[in-house]
Amino acid sequence: MKKTARVLVTYDCPRDCPNCCNNHIGEILEVEFDNLLKYEELVITGGEPMLPEIGPRVVEMIHRLRANGFTGHIWLYTAELNVKRWADKSVLSEVTGITYTLHYEYTQRDITLLRRLTEYLHTMDTTDMHNRLVIDSRLKDEFNWSDFNLDSWDCVRWLEWKDDECPVPENEELVFYDLEKE
Repeated sequence: MKKTARVLVTYDCPRDCPNCCNNHIGEILEVEFDNLLKYEELVITGGEPMLPEIGPRVVEMIHRLRANGFTGHIWLYTAELNVKRWADKSVLSEVTGITYTLHYEYTQRDITLLRRLTEYLHTMDTTDMHNRLVIDSRLKDEFNWSDFNLDSWDCVRWLEWKDDECPVPENEELVFYDLEKE
């Protein structure tokens, strides 16, 4: 067993990106809840784990992990964090950090959510968190990024997307956990 589990909790995502990793990741091992407790750290991802109908179950999953003695790091990978929803605010207080992605095919709503989250992180005590913002590099000239107060983020990374290349890091195991089983 590897140290880290990259845990897909859903395949649902409203984006339908042409180069989505989920379109070509192949077969994924489905795990039971108890197996998640065996890892040192978990990366919760999807599809989109913070969709309104899924986010509350992600928070419940994290609470259940902690109640069952999981003391490792929990990371959240998302492009849909709305700090006006209780589950989204709750998840921020439960995870070690987030990786938030702004995709090339963004909407005005995506920009609004990014601005709100950035402002919210600026007001939070994020001393114990590590928050990364990943922006599709094709958007570099799309905005005046200094207007976004990006110093709220520990790391801002401009990512060049590559079709059909989404390797799972060597120290991670890709698994699927069905939130419906909780």
